[in-house]
Amino acid sequence: MKIKSLLRYSYRVIEFLFILSITAGIVSMGLSSHDSAEMIGMLMTNIGAMAWLWFISLPLLLIVFASFLRCSIPPLSIYKKVVLSLHLLNVVLWFVFYIILPKPEPCDAAMMEEHYKNHQDDMYDLVRYVRSSLDDSCSIVLQYRDNELQVLSIANNSERKTCTCIKNQEEFDMILHTAGLSMQEMTVIQEKMHKAGIIGIDIKKNPISRWMTAKSELQFRWFGSNIYQFALYDCPLTEKERNEILRLHQFILYNDSVVFESYGDYYDLRGFPDKDKYQSLNEVNK
Repeated sequence: MKIKSLLRYSYRVIEFLFILSITAGIVSMGLSSHDSAEMIGMLMTNIGAMAWLWFISLPLLLIVFASFLRCSIPPLSIYKKVVLSLHLLNVVLWFVFYIILPKPEPCDAAMMEEHYKNHQDDMYDLVRYVRSSLDDSCSIVLQYRDNELQVLSIANNSERKTCTCIKNQEEFDMILHTAGLSMQEMTVIQEKMHKAGIIGIDIKKNPISRWMTAKSELQFRWFGSNIYQFALYDCPLTEKERNEILRLHQFILYNDSVVFESYGDYYDLRGFPDKDKYQSLNEVNK
């Protein structure tokens, strides 16, 4: 009898802690998400991981389902009421976070085309200025989100310095010096990014690649944790590169040296929702 009581007590502790960990996961997901699309993306990623690890996730899901049913059937003890409340709290928390988080506007090819037509001179001016400011064989990755610095990565032939949080001006100057940039040049880069409607850049001076045509990447818009960007190639793409771009869902060939790109962590949010329609129309217009 004591062993049976001990097993029952141990099961209750494990069950309670497991349901509580789900609550903590939902709260963490909601607080770390910039918008509702990112939260949905995280959920889809977790579902994908669970599908791959079904031999682990399936028993856990059955435990959660069984726990909910068991705690819903009278008579309801104090323990059952507490666990049932946690189950209901998890559902409520999810919907509350989804409702209060900002709703981003999805990005599509038509939107990027309009922006490119309106800002292409500013975008190429930005690329030229960054390359003229960098030392030879140096590169810079600069990324903002909600007007806050997400990533700053600067590299030369011998080292790369990356940070997501600048503690002081001295540290900032030291990082910029890695690629021969000054604070004044950095300010101009930020101004040109704003003028071009760009939230991030990945640009290298003297880019040389054996595998593909060199390019500069200008990031345009976030949607969840997915980024939409312009790839401006230094030379016209080869036929092989064009065919590869046409095949992939996350790329759209705008012309022989400009590609719209979509990259992300969440499979359901990758790519362009209007790729097939836009690509067909674009080919006809050519």
